[in-house]
Amino acid sequence: MSSNSYKYNSASEGKIDFIAFVLYLILVTIGLVNIYSVTSDVNQTGFHLSTIATKQIIWIGGAALIILTVIFANVTIIDYFSYYAYIIAILLNVAVLFLGKDVNGAKSWFGFGGFGIQPSEFAKVATAMALAKFLGTYGIKFKGWKNIGISIGIFILPMMIILVQNDTGSALVFMSFFLVLYREGMPGYFLVSAVWLGVLSIISIILEQKHVSLGYLYGTILGISSFIIYFSRRSKQISILVALIALISVGYSAGIGHAYQTILKPYQKDRIEIVLGLKEDHRGMGYNLEQSKIAIGAGRLIGRGFQNGTQTKMGFVPEQHTDFIFCTIGEEWGFVGILFFFGIYVGLLIRLVQLAERQTDTFGRFLGYSVACILFFHWFVNVGMTIGIIPVIGIPLPFISFGGSSLWAFTLLLFLFLRVDQVRK
Repeated sequence: MSSNSYKYNSASEGKIDFIAFVLYLILVTIGLVNIYSVTSDVNQTGFHLSTIATKQIIWIGGAALIILTVIFANVTIIDYFSYYAYIIAILLNVAVLFLGKDVNGAKSWFGFGGFGIQPSEFAKVATAMALAKFLGTYGIKFKGWKNIGISIGIFILPMMIILVQNDTGSALVFMSFFLVLYREGMPGYFLVSAVWLGVLSIISIILEQKHVSLGYLYGTILGISSFIIYFSRRSKQISILVALIALISVGYSAGIGHAYQTILKPYQKDRIEIVLGLKEDHRGMGYNLEQSKIAIGAGRLIGRGFQNGTQTKMGFVPEQHTDFIFCTIGEEWGFVGILFFFGIYVGLLIRLVQLAERQTDTFGRFLGYSVACILFFHWFVNVGMTIGIIPVIGIPLPFISFGGSSLWAFTLLLFLFLRVDQVRK
């Protein structure tokens, strides 16, 4: 049994945090308004709900039921069933590999008539709960290789399963748990190492694409390392550490170069090369990105106005009601609208961090930071890919993009934490 059970004061409940709740409602409303705008028929006058907008209203109704269910749930039960939720999420994500339908090359959806459910979205919720449960267990600290290994393994397992589904975007979201673990005491060199490996990946890909031998990169790494070792030769530990880093860097770069050429599919390489400026493809793979940037730029200061965006209404941007919904905000509401949207979103993230810091136990704090980090990762990557600074990997903009799975999962994750905060001691 977790140590959390006795820390919840169910007999004396406060209210659901008003600020977070209002910001959530504003974001959901922004999403519905923009989905209505982008999917309504340009040839019809007056108010007319498209099939997509109607479905989104149904999803919002389902989200309201989720909120009511969570608000009236016993928090001790939520804590108790965390591991069970995780096991169910793992089983569903394995089952979808055999029973799911293929959508845009990813086999990650269960189809039910005209509706679909994506279990990978709910795996994020279950993983956050399981990690919070593990680290909140009496006697467990985020120290020692065993506990650190178990913590990382809890979110690496679903990540690997989702990668097999060929849903790279959803899988990468699980990397946001590293940020949460950093708050729990993960050494800073993990983040520094991640940044360094990211830089190595970019350099290796650029050299491979330009048909420049990676030997030049290896020589540079080994040369700089030798220089450092020479001047720190009196410290054996530093010399060994630098030599080890150099060897790992060279091996990693070689592995990335090989994986890029042999493992990644052509469309994945195209997306990366377009973002890195190695390729221009305004009619093929880069069409979505090019049209998205045109739409955002067309909004200028105050936007073209509700339902007046030419890129939006003429359907120039594919998937604009899902992954590229942000360019609708940019075109119709302009720079001012984007600032307002960013203000609401950043306000919610800041509020979640504030709520997480006031928790009196690890379970609540970890769950709060998980919500904040997952939402931040989605927001940053989605906006980044619509403006061309991140490869298009296909993840939704939380509470804004069309889709029931993402809306329900984000709503469940948010209000599970708000419920825990409501009954904190």
